[in-house]
Amino acid sequence: MPMTPDQIAQIQRYYHVEKWRIGTIARQLHIHHGSVERVLRQAGLPRIGVMRSSRIDPYLPFSGTARRCTASPARMSAP
Repeated sequence: MPMTPDQIAQIQRYYHVEKWRIGTIARQLHIHHGSVERVLRQAGLPRIGVMRSSRIDPYLPFSGTARRCTASPARMSAP
């Protein structure tokens, strides 16, 4: 069932004016939270959510160095 213009206006009002969260809006209107996200995205909002950093992000500057070191192993002579 497609969204009515009234539902779209209500979603945008709840989000922008009332500062409701997406889950709260979905519960109130009895629709899926993905539908609320889609309506807000189509209205020009950026993707909802926080970009989380990866556990390896602090080490990425060293990854080029590590690749160069492992690509050509050091030649060590045996005693």
